[in-house]
Amino acid sequence: MASPNNIGNQILDAVQDAVSSQDYRALQSTIEHSLGTAAENIGKGLAQASNGIRRAQEEYAKEMQRKQQQATMQTLYAKTGGRRAASIAMAGWGGVIAVPCLLGAGVLSISGMAFLIVPPILFAAGGAALALAGIRKLSLVKRFENYRDTIGVREHCTIEELAAATASQPKAVLKNVKKMLGKGLFKQAALDDSETMLIMTREGYRQYREAQMEAQHRRHQQNLAQSVAPEIGEKKPLTPEAHALLARGEAYIARIRASNDAIEGEAISKKIDQIEHVVRTIFDRAAEQPQVIDDLGKLMDYYLPTTVKLLDAYRDLDAQPVQGENILSSKREIEATLDTLSTAFEKLLDSIFRDMAWDVSSDISVLRTVLAQEGLIDSPLTPQSSPTLRL
Repeated sequence: MASPNNIGNQILDAVQDAVSSQDYRALQSTIEHSLGTAAENIGKGLAQASNGIRRAQEEYAKEMQRKQQQATMQTLYAKTGGRRAASIAMAGWGGVIAVPCLLGAGVLSISGMAFLIVPPILFAAGGAALALAGIRKLSLVKRFENYRDTIGVREHCTIEELAAATASQPKAVLKNVKKMLGKGLFKQAALDDSETMLIMTREGYRQYREAQMEAQHRRHQQNLAQSVAPEIGEKKPLTPEAHALLARGEAYIARIRASNDAIEGEAISKKIDQIEHVVRTIFDRAAEQPQVIDDLGKLMDYYLPTTVKLLDAYRDLDAQPVQGENILSSKREIEATLDTLSTAFEKLLDSIFRDMAWDVSSDISVLRTVLAQEGLIDSPLTPQSSPTLRL
């Protein structure tokens, strides 16, 4: 890079030559070239400085995110170093006790002193039990570490997801999770009522309980309305499976609402509001008409989990202190996908109400036929712009 002194000297030399020769034709081009070189060098320097600042900001953001994740992990999970060391020590001491005692019992038996082998065998059995307990504790610690790495800093995780990540059976994972909860390895976590999801934070569990209470209150109001208006028709009671599905739906709605509260931005908030409103209407309809529940398979298995996952990702991106182009691009893609999901939810809701529309249309058709038979209106077969009531 040319220094300012060199550029200044070039300009001074060009001016001196022009004055000495009285020929100023090349002076302007010389000065422009020198200044252009200087501007180019300055631009390169600024670009390098800007890149350096950007890299420093990105590194700082990554470091802050890493520290935040570490702090969150400490609030969610117990440390395993001490438990691991204790488990290894138990297994080791158990082996130290069991192996010599077994060897001693064998020597006594071979030597014809079998009446003395009872104490060594008892000690060997105790050592073996201690070693087995240590191995089981160590195995549980390793499983916990695998679960911890799978869940990370998320607010919830399904038992099926943990089973898939660790190549285990869901029943075995659920059993392990219950042991870990009992031993305090998960500091804040709790299972949902159906024991299919592990909710990682007290706040998340509080929201889940509120959603459950809200759903229970809504069902109570519906049952009360049915009891005071029996002429409307009795409704079949919901099955336990239907109750569980509606409870899961309420939990998803609570997650969507929590994400909406955490995400800033009016445009994205309106998208989330619309999704929550449509999903809420779907589940209200399902609670009133349980036969609709059979049509909610994809909603529960794919659409809602995908929506919650996208909103969690958007929350993480939106919380970053530096909003680079990659982050902004990812946020735009998520916003566009939310529009697609909102349309899908609206179509699902419309299809749910299609049967009602058919029933209403059928009732109107029957009513017109009866009125025509009674001579109160023209026959439905008579072309009319609208039915005329005869009084």
